[in-house]
Amino acid sequence: MIARYVAHELRDQVLGVATLAGVVEAEPSARNVPDRTVLVADQAVLDNAGGARDEFVADHVLQTAETFAAFTQYVLPGVRDSSQALMDQIAAEYAFSVEPEVRHPLPFVAPSLHVFGRQDEVVGFEDGWALREHYPRGTFAVLDTAGHSVHLERPDLTGALLRDWLSRMDAQDR
Repeated sequence: MIARYVAHELRDQVLGVATLAGVVEAEPSARNVPDRTVLVADQAVLDNAGGARDEFVADHVLQTAETFAAFTQYVLPGVRDSSQALMDQIAAEYAFSVEPEVRHPLPFVAPSLHVFGRQDEVVGFEDGWALREHYPRGTFAVLDTAGHSVHLERPDLTGALLRDWLSRMDAQDR
């Protein structure tokens, strides 16, 4: 949401915008999301996850050794060190008064990338897909076998999409 806001408010200064499992609908109960699905659950990984198990299984549809390693390296430290009071304050004031695409109805014409997990029960993908006409230079990718941690569950494909987006911005800036 913040990336989209900055891109629209400062569009003359922004080369492009990318979102990974980005929130489009601020109110969780209004989001169009799929039912909770776990596609792979490696019981050995879950048995050895210790105190990180609950946080890990909450958002991952691929519960594998590789995904758990990425989670413990990149996500868990932030989860553990975050302030619950601050998180509650952010949640209370989460939504914009007007969505960026409504406040700035002209399409965002710089390169954009919007990556979603097909099994993402947190933000879904359909609300984001609905914005496709507003981003005429946008790549919209819905990756199967991925949930809200799409970048951890499908790192190679997410990386390829990010490299493509960076190349498109670089070519435009010349």
